[in-house]
Amino acid sequence: MDDQPQVPGSPSAPSESKGIDRRSLLRAGAAATPIIATLYSRPVAAAGMSCTVASSFVSVATFASRNPGAATMQCSSLSASDWYLRAKEVSGLAPAARPAWATQRVKTYLGRATSTFSGVSSKSPDQYQVWEVMGLGGQVATAGELGVVQHVLAMCLSIDNGGAAVTAGGGVNTPYLKQVWQNYKSNGRYKLPASNLDWSEGELIGWLRMLQYPIRPFA
Repeated sequence: MDDQPQVPGSPSAPSESKGIDRRSLLRAGAAATPIIATLYSRPVAAAGMSCTVASSFVSVATFASRNPGAATMQCSSLSASDWYLRAKEVSGLAPAARPAWATQRVKTYLGRATSTFSGVSSKSPDQYQVWEVMGLGGQVATAGELGVVQHVLAMCLSIDNGGAAVTAGGGVNTPYLKQVWQNYKSNGRYKLPASNLDWSEGELIGWLRMLQYPIRPFA
């Protein structure tokens, strides 16, 4: 069975598809990213390729023309799994000993509160700290609002801490990711009518995973 994720513009993608095939992409993402301790030890260093914005990934041909010879879309040397493990470590520290990245409010990155998640000690979503949400669950979520939040936060953390290659003056940066989150929260999915882009939350998570993990976007 071919578990490579399908994308619009590839020969095997359904003609009516407007985005990444959810099931095959998440299968590939789950297989490519076991949560193991070795991930935690990777250095914080930009992966070298600028992150591809969602609207530029609607077409495989567009992505390939802008990144000749690229084997994957990965542009971050730290993944959601890495930040999950770091958040788990932070949870065992006294509040005064927690690093600054961990104690930032989630809303600072997202600009709009999340839903209420069980297992978070803060009393309201407006007060959620990054480590609390990033470390929820037995592993990084690959579905639902929590999955979107964890992957958006991971990209924000990587960008702010030197672990992602960003394009000066635009592209995937923290303000852009805030807009992505707010668009998703307003629509229940990610919609850019001008780009003919309409992604389910699973497809949105899939694009974010491709930026963070060595998943091939095409065979």
